[in-house]
Amino acid sequence: MPIDPVITNVSPIQEIIDRISKLCTLTAEYAGKVDTPPETTVDTSSAADDQAENPQDGSASRGSSGEANKQGGDDGKETPKTESGKKGKDASGGGGFSKTDALHELGKLYKELDYMYRSFEKLDKFQKDLSDPLKTLEANVNDIVADLKKEDLPKQVQHNLRVLRNNIVRVKILLPSQHQATGLSSEGNRGLQATVATGVTGDLPHLFEDSKNSPFEKSYYFKEIKEKYESLKDRRLKLCLLCFAIFPENAEIKKRFLRFWWVGEKLVEPQGQKDENRIVNETLETYVEKGLIQPVLKKNRLEPRSYKIDPIVRSCLIRFAKDAGFFDYDTEGKPTMDFSTCYRACMVRSDAERARAPWFSEYLKEGHGELTADQVKLQMLFNFPDQDTLKTASQEFDKLQTLFNLSKQFPGLPKEWLSKMSNLKVLYMGKWESTAGRPRHIEVEDTDFLKGLKKMKNLRLLSLQGVSGIPSIPGTLGKLENLKILDLRACHNLERLPDKMGSLKALTYLDLSECYLLEYVPRKLSELNELEVLKGFVIVDTKNSCTLDDLSKLEKLRKLSINVNTTFDINAAEGSLVKFKELKKLRIAWGSRGVPKDDSAPKASSAGKERKGEDRGNEGNSKTTEAEDSKKQNGGVGDQDSKKPPRDILKRAVTMISVANVWRSGRERRDLKGLANLVKLDLQCSPNSTPPKWLVPSKMVSLENLSIRGGKLSKLEHEDRPWWNVKKLRLKFLVGFKMNWKEMQVRFPKLTYLENVRCPRITLCPCDEHGIWQSQPPSTST
Repeated sequence: MPIDPVITNVSPIQEIIDRISKLCTLTAEYAGKVDTPPETTVDTSSAADDQAENPQDGSASRGSSGEANKQGGDDGKETPKTESGKKGKDASGGGGFSKTDALHELGKLYKELDYMYRSFEKLDKFQKDLSDPLKTLEANVNDIVADLKKEDLPKQVQHNLRVLRNNIVRVKILLPSQHQATGLSSEGNRGLQATVATGVTGDLPHLFEDSKNSPFEKSYYFKEIKEKYESLKDRRLKLCLLCFAIFPENAEIKKRFLRFWWVGEKLVEPQGQKDENRIVNETLETYVEKGLIQPVLKKNRLEPRSYKIDPIVRSCLIRFAKDAGFFDYDTEGKPTMDFSTCYRACMVRSDAERARAPWFSEYLKEGHGELTADQVKLQMLFNFPDQDTLKTASQEFDKLQTLFNLSKQFPGLPKEWLSKMSNLKVLYMGKWESTAGRPRHIEVEDTDFLKGLKKMKNLRLLSLQGVSGIPSIPGTLGKLENLKILDLRACHNLERLPDKMGSLKALTYLDLSECYLLEYVPRKLSELNELEVLKGFVIVDTKNSCTLDDLSKLEKLRKLSINVNTTFDINAAEGSLVKFKELKKLRIAWGSRGVPKDDSAPKASSAGKERKGEDRGNEGNSKTTEAEDSKKQNGGVGDQDSKKPPRDILKRAVTMISVANVWRSGRERRDLKGLANLVKLDLQCSPNSTPPKWLVPSKMVSLENLSIRGGKLSKLEHEDRPWWNVKKLRLKFLVGFKMNWKEMQVRFPKLTYLENVRCPRITLCPCDEHGIWQSQPPSTST
């Protein structure tokens, strides 16, 4: 039977598939002509066993030729039984190679052809699966080449090169798995990441499969990452690393957020002389050295503040996290809300009907069932995979330890549920994303759910960062006796803090940054004896609100940022600042309402008051003199002090003056020590043209990092000592600030880093195009 000509306008692989398919059809047709005696019994069990032992022989992937394959395969297996029959012997013509033998051999060859057919069919599938990714790679390269032809190299070139490298690795991983004929689904490989110039970033292919025998887990890459993971002997290091797996691919994860989480779960705790910050830094450095995470380095930043994880590493960590029961993941490697086995849950945004569990969709269509109203709400929020898991979880709220809002827009929970989460350690309902990405709006309808916090005696981290709709925090917050971190950053509707905040005796970190409507901070804040970091403290005129002098009682406070929203005398603030014992970092930012008291107009007013005071004083002195004269004339009658000897009065006055001088001098010595501890100072939008009187080298002897951004400041004072110990100097958006490079070298002899951004009167500085100058490290060459 001749073979039909090859169909044109098809791919080379498809041509091969068509040829082999026709060969299979032809061989199956002739192999099926074995003359089998009608009385011969077919051993179906044996045939079934043979087919089970040879799974390659099945060919359901090919239409009509699949039936021919089955027929040929069965005939081939039954041929040995027919060889003992009479017709088989007769056909051999006396015992030689018979026709039946030939057909039987042809049946075997058919199986080889069938195997070839299926192999090339998978190659064709592989070609189709890689069609879009290869187009993306082509677009990546075109974007990079186009940018390289430009005179000024665009900023996105470095990013695009990294994207291209990652995409190539992803395709390389797929190559061996496809040739092993076990490939991944085309839907899973639907697109690689797009470079910046080609449009919206696409999803990377899903490498994770919920199977121990997936092609990815057999790859060299998986084995390499697993070896690095297992080399982390400390269980704490492994669990900290697994935290990266819940975030989307290529997400930037802030170091501050990681520290919050790890401290909340007690994965990081002080060890001897090492504090939490140092342990976090060492942990991240370990991951970077092993190539498990990547630091995000940005201009004007000497140290990374965010980290990323390679998509391949993330796919590996998902498997490790699932095996360790750290979080639950679906078949695509996305974290779920199911906390029935791992006691950690992610609040994930669902796309209504498409993402709803099938059983729950059927339940809603029926319109009735045995679920309670609370269980229906719980299912709509957590989207459990089956009804049994839902019922189990509804009774195990007390076992939940971490609840994390990964992508939910409305994370409000009924207070009845929160009140049952008595063992919760981490409640992160706010934003975790970097501000560089697309902002995610988070909102709650009311704050009633926060009343459910009162029974969370084990809660260590509470974050409401970026959550709108919270004008105030209920007093039940004061019952969180073990709370260490309270993150209220960017709660734009927040106006008041509860007076009972003073009961948070374990609190070490409080962030009130970007709470622009905040008008009341309770004075009880000064009773938080363990507080180490306070960000966004607001100086306001509200009655009984906490003052800077009140904060000076916090003996462990080492980092403070202040927002000035009222009249504020920066020079008078020295009396409060010098009382802090451990303060190392200070930031002061003036808002639109932060008008200073020492402006020119107030000065004139105060000067007038002083003149009036002098006149009144002279008037008083004249009256006193007249009274003394009349008393002398009257013999001193009516003057009680005149009865005492004048020498005793003078002695008492001298004693009082000397005591006051001793007390004042002792206080001044203590004050100088307080300012001398400051290592970093950041002044933003200062409304004064002259610096604070206490900002001088002799008082700021430990100052190494000075940053001045915006405002009217025009100079720094150097009169008491000609030079500073500052090593890092940042000057930004200072129109009136005047200094040249030669003077700067004299005033700052230890300077190693300078940032000069839009300061037109700072001249002759050898800064680069970004306004940055760094001293060259000493050469090690001989």
